[in-house]
Amino acid sequence: MSNQIFKMEVDGKTITWEEKSHAQIFRNFWKYFMEKDLQKTITTIELVGIRTSNLPFFESINGSKKKNIFVTADYYVYTHLTPAAMQKVYTKFISGWEKQNDGPLNKEFENTLDQPQDEEKPKLKNIYKKSLAMDLVRAGHDLHHTMRNRSNPKYQIYVLVETPEMIRDLLALVERDERLYQEGQKK
Repeated sequence: MSNQIFKMEVDGKTITWEEKSHAQIFRNFWKYFMEKDLQKTITTIELVGIRTSNLPFFESINGSKKKNIFVTADYYVYTHLTPAAMQKVYTKFISGWEKQNDGPLNKEFENTLDQPQDEEKPKLKNIYKKSLAMDLVRAGHDLHHTMRNRSNPKYQIYVLVETPEMIRDLLALVERDERLYQEGQKK
């Protein structure tokens, strides 16, 4: 079995790791940066959008568990990645680390934390029944988007903007459907 080799250049230094697995290189990568500057590492993770978890393990659908990399209390870096995905994480993180050294990116990040969001995101309501969703659209309510049901991709979920009028119409339609169902049962 051949060893995996990873080279990176950070802060003007070239670092090389040769390990038996990509996973070990990934662990070495995070250990290196956390030992170098833990707070800057956390800031860079947040800044560039590296996937994190508050759990020490990732549990997949089939029940297998993968250990996440500990950063601080209740803060872990997600490790269930392919070698190609790991490479993207390295590139993204190192570029964020280098940009923080330059300074302006760090100031922009601090400014975005201080400023409240200009636009409030609309509250959304998932509708699982197509006929009900289409009745709401016909009644003039906005269909925000549709998506596949994760537990059964054969079905689609209709996502509408939740307003008091939409909830009122939704309740009226559900009552109508229930009444029609009851009348059908009596016959």
